[in-house]
Amino acid sequence: MRLKDQIQRKLALGKIIKFTVLAQPKKFLMLNGIKTIQVIWQRLQQSFRLMVGVPDYQTYLTHMAKHHPDLEPMDSKTFYRYCVDARYPSAGGGMKKCPC
Repeated sequence: MRLKDQIQRKLALGKIIKFTVLAQPKKFLMLNGIKTIQVIWQRLQQSFRLMVGVPDYQTYLTHMAKHHPDLEPMDSKTFYRYCVDARYPSAGGGMKKCPC
């Protein structure tokens, strides 16, 4: 791997970290020490999972409890199936996107 490619990857990772922190600055500025590092790590994990298309079931449950308390949330298996179907629609006789 060339030096230029390594630098570009590090810059991209730095931008992801920067935007993750800037997305919720109050949460990062009000926390101290190890708690801050844990929150940053959790947000980075969530960001990377969403970048590769892995949905976050815990965030879904939190959202449902906060915004839709009258509705029953889907179980984890149904939630992941819904997310896969939303990302790779196969209705209508064929897939439009490749799941590879």
